[in-house]
Amino acid sequence: MVQRTRRWQLLRRAAVVLGITLAATAIPSLAPAAPAHPDVLPQRATGVPVAKQTRGVSSEVVAQAKKYAPGANFTATWKRADALKVRPDSTTTTPRIPENFPVMTDKVWVWDTWPLTGLDTKPMTYKGWHVIFSLVAPRNIFFGDRHWEARIGYFYSKDGRNWKYGGHLFPDGYSKGSREWAGTAIYTSKGTVTQFYTASGRDNGGINNTDFLQRLAMSSGKIHADSKGVYFTGFRKHKIIAQADGKYYQTQEQSKGAPIIYAFRDPYVFRDPKDKKIYALFEGNTAGVAGTYQCKARDLGKLPPGHTVSSDANLYTGNIGLMRATNGTKMSKWKLLPPLLSTNCVNQQTERPHMVIKNGTYYLFTISHQFTYAPGLSGPDGVYGFAGPSLRSDYKPLNGSALVLGNPPDAPIQNYSHEVMPNLIVQSFIDTVPGANGPVYGGTLAPSLQLAINGTNTYLTRVLPYAYIPSMKAVK
Repeated sequence: MVQRTRRWQLLRRAAVVLGITLAATAIPSLAPAAPAHPDVLPQRATGVPVAKQTRGVSSEVVAQAKKYAPGANFTATWKRADALKVRPDSTTTTPRIPENFPVMTDKVWVWDTWPLTGLDTKPMTYKGWHVIFSLVAPRNIFFGDRHWEARIGYFYSKDGRNWKYGGHLFPDGYSKGSREWAGTAIYTSKGTVTQFYTASGRDNGGINNTDFLQRLAMSSGKIHADSKGVYFTGFRKHKIIAQADGKYYQTQEQSKGAPIIYAFRDPYVFRDPKDKKIYALFEGNTAGVAGTYQCKARDLGKLPPGHTVSSDANLYTGNIGLMRATNGTKMSKWKLLPPLLSTNCVNQQTERPHMVIKNGTYYLFTISHQFTYAPGLSGPDGVYGFAGPSLRSDYKPLNGSALVLGNPPDAPIQNYSHEVMPNLIVQSFIDTVPGANGPVYGGTLAPSLQLAINGTNTYLTRVLPYAYIPSMKAVK
């Protein structure tokens, strides 16, 4: 989310590196006004083979991967050898967005976004209204400063495409921390919505871009809807439900000296259909003082001859955390569990982790940046994924490298904060698009993209309308 200055410094290098890789790849562009559900890649029907730079293991290998109890002390790894295989192609590269894209609202910048769901993670309508939540900040501040003034706002729509801004979700002065970062909104019953979020900064700390404290929080309120729209009441009681423990997850104090801020954020709440218990994924870092981690063989994998692991690769220690609710659907008490997956010596950030469970396979997704890769590795800003046979298992990287969708080389920070929903539609926001007169800041939702998954290989099959987040079920 942060460190944008360094990202700009890396743009030229990223374009060069990725440009070489993609020199022979034709990347489709979006028309300024895309019709509903346009087929820009008509030859890529689900399951139809297309040229891929790398391929994942077979479904049989995933099915036979080792499985563990959710609370077991096993953590899968995104291996350095697999990350070296990141080679974007037309099946894993986001189409270019023109600089004259539509904007959802002129009131606020919009970035990390998530739909109202149940514990099954399916986007839903409430009394005929689609509802989404986004990090927002006043549109009259500089785009790069938005993180330090972030609030959770909400939008509603009749068609899941044309959205009306409803304002802030929480009443002023009630949320924990000094700003609100991403999370999950769960509809439980009888009009109750529980919002899980990241309490960023100290409580009542004001606007402070040096305060990196992150804790996981929750609050509940009521959703209301009529013919005119949607509004919320409540959300006046907030609770911190988890903090980095220094055992599994690095604390702010332990992180001092790292080149990129630590993480304990982005709770994603769901029910595991196998044991019926409620869990939350979140972004973390491996516990321990920054720089003391020792890269292990299981972090590296089978490296090609001549590849050297930089001595400071051990400063890059991302992981996808897991915790379990211990009081059922009240979801107010949680137990931290060992991380599901680590990216030690590979990448520092595994932001907004989320899960799609299909046909007994657990697809674990996360987003990351080019600038957060450890030295000696490179990949685009985008969404990465893994597949396993159970919640805690020996996950295998999708497409052989884990890259699912990345930005085009001539627009390296075009899209970010992707979420792969259960219908395999991917929503994200527009960050910064190259324009004729310089960078054009987005702060609005991007065209949604349709994925297809064949085993452990993914394919971009369709470009959908801007801000298209359709429901998969209804509550009346």
